[in-house]
Amino acid sequence: MQKLSSNKVDTILKVERLKKFFPADRGLFSKVHHFVHAVDDVSFEIKRGKSLGLVGESGCGKTTTGKVIVGLEKPTDGKVYIEGKEIHQFSSHLEYHKKVQMIFQDPYESLNPRMTIFDIIAEPLNIYNIGTLKDREEKVEKLLQDVGLTPPSSFLWRYPHELSGGQRQRVAIARALVLEPSFIVADEPTSMLDVSVRTGVMNLLMDLQEKYNMSYLYITHDFAVARYMCDKIAVMYLGKIVEYADAEEILFNPLHPYTKALLSAVPVPDPDYKKEEPNIIGSVSKPINPPQRCRFYNRCPFRTNLCKDNPHPPLKNLGNEHYVSCYLVEEGKI
Repeated sequence: MQKLSSNKVDTILKVERLKKFFPADRGLFSKVHHFVHAVDDVSFEIKRGKSLGLVGESGCGKTTTGKVIVGLEKPTDGKVYIEGKEIHQFSSHLEYHKKVQMIFQDPYESLNPRMTIFDIIAEPLNIYNIGTLKDREEKVEKLLQDVGLTPPSSFLWRYPHELSGGQRQRVAIARALVLEPSFIVADEPTSMLDVSVRTGVMNLLMDLQEKYNMSYLYITHDFAVARYMCDKIAVMYLGKIVEYADAEEILFNPLHPYTKALLSAVPVPDPDYKKEEPNIIGSVSKPINPPQRCRFYNRCPFRTNLCKDNPHPPLKNLGNEHYVSCYLVEEGKI
């Protein structure tokens, strides 16, 4: 894959040829014959204070990419750099997680129901032995204030089951911020929330990004959310990034057939508007030992022998830092 340009000073996260394969079965003597290619040769970077939206259907490898970056999954191959430093160069996982944190999708599952809000947010401070008890209380109260749970004193000693979904997610955000990381993976942090509170949480994340000068990898299946939250968008399909560019560039000038199909499926708030079916074939292919050809071949309405007889196309810059993985787009045939 062609490496994207980088600047060591401004780049907070750099991912190079990242792969994560999971064994799908085990044969004689526990030998694995088939692998799920969850993440396969993925490269991108995120500048300091900026956000990248990782967009795609369920099962395309978005969350696995995030988990590998934060160290919850070990990569099969490839490299992840934070502020120019590779993961294994950190002295320990504890040192690494001072820089990198994750906000999970489901606030009902990510908070320990037996712990108070204070204990949940202060736990990383206890693990790292940061500050006195009074210092930790002041830190937690400030974070509760920052995430919009006021007055903080009324939340400190409550339990997760006493809070709404939106309040729980704000607690999860506060927990992610308590070590003052420079990079956060946000895994669909609003998808489990009521529509009425989603915008509030998104605005909160944007305000916190500016206040703490953080960068986000924002995982979502919603282009509208990605446009609202992110500077750049990467479209992922079956473990591969198939298109990567500025958010506005992708939304108003999509080039890959898969990106076009996803955008055509976005609802239009007009009851009289008649949408056509997305120009796409069948359902998502199986990611188990996929063939070397283009991953989108089975579903592409424009496929030719060029796509069938060649390996998956590399990302190519077609101008304006707009990267696309498609032979036909590259040759101007679609």
